[in-house]
Amino acid sequence: MTIIKLNEKKLNLSNTASFINKNNKNFIFFSKYELTSILNLYSKQVSKGFWKDYALDSKANIAIFSIYKHSHDKPIYQIIKKSFKGFRNMPDFFITKDTEIINKSTEISTILSKFEKKLSIRKYL
Repeated sequence: MTIIKLNEKKLNLSNTASFINKNNKNFIFFSKYELTSILNLYSKQVSKGFWKDYALDSKANIAIFSIYKHSHDKPIYQIIKKSFKGFRNMPDFFITKDTEIINKSTEISTILSKFEKKLSIRKYL
């Protein structure tokens, strides 16, 4: 019987994209209220046929909700929650389209109101 000793070096996982440091307290997530309001808007746009798919990402100091028109395309919009000094400070919300910031605010409701269709009264002669 042969006994094989494994090298007991610690793995350096800091370069791996999927590795999450459990001691890092700077990870940002959407709150229940924020995610509910985003998904309510998303369901309205899906029922109208404008959007088809979404993805959620969470990284250090940033959380991203990506919106897709087709499943295999680039996201048409990204709703970003970013905190510049950790999760305890007031985060900023952004809407981006093709790396261009369309709207910025500290409240999610003002960001999402950009997608609400404004009703107007037209006069016909």
